[in-house]
Amino acid sequence: MKKENDTKISKQYKLKEIFRIIDKYKVSNYEISKNTGISEAGLGSITNGETKNPRELTVNSIYNYLVEKYESPQGEMLKSSEESPIKGDEVKAVPYDNYMMVEYADLGTSAGILGGGDNPAYLPETKRRLVPKEFDSGKYLVVGVYGDSMDDGSSISIPHGTEILIKECILSNGEKLPIRNNLFVIVSRSGTVFKQIIEHNTEKGYIMCRSYNPKYKDYKILLEEVIQIFVFRKVVSYRPFIPEIN
Repeated sequence: MKKENDTKISKQYKLKEIFRIIDKYKVSNYEISKNTGISEAGLGSITNGETKNPRELTVNSIYNYLVEKYESPQGEMLKSSEESPIKGDEVKAVPYDNYMMVEYADLGTSAGILGGGDNPAYLPETKRRLVPKEFDSGKYLVVGVYGDSMDDGSSISIPHGTEILIKECILSNGEKLPIRNNLFVIVSRSGTVFKQIIEHNTEKGYIMCRSYNPKYKDYKILLEEVIQIFVFRKVVSYRPFIPEIN
């Protein structure tokens, strides 16, 4: 019983903080909806008191967004970026609205369809990433690159452990992939790979995949085996391997 009471107290505290932050910073339901995925109607019912006992998941999502945006050190930095002049090579903060939350998956452990979550805001922190809104609308994911197949030691390498932003590529019948100057994540019945596609043969029904690392040979994947295709957009982060201290 005590555990149940603690949960209720925690939720009530968060609701109180939600109302306080909304009132203090004049936050609109539209802004909260845009950044959490919760409908404006649902938010209105909570903020005007119609919904007396909202779901804990909903409360957590609203609370986490508001605290991070308006009361965390990072949020303060974002709010003050327009007020403070930036000198020389100092880092300029980007407004929170210029970011989007996307689902994260590790290509080394993922099986089947990528991007199963309806709303990344409801996923655990280890399964989501905050990335800049730099591209057109669509279904975006961040995935972790696994293995050395795209690492040839040159400046164009995308080594093991790199996190990349990808966008799902939806093709009409007979339409070809934009293979020039692009890389792809291909989800097939055989697994998920990150490759350069050097040929998309719609007549014979296959794509030819190539790795940067020359020790891996080119190979075909039949289109009938393909479940999803994502086009590479940018490197999100990379932490290089750090050797042990002897």
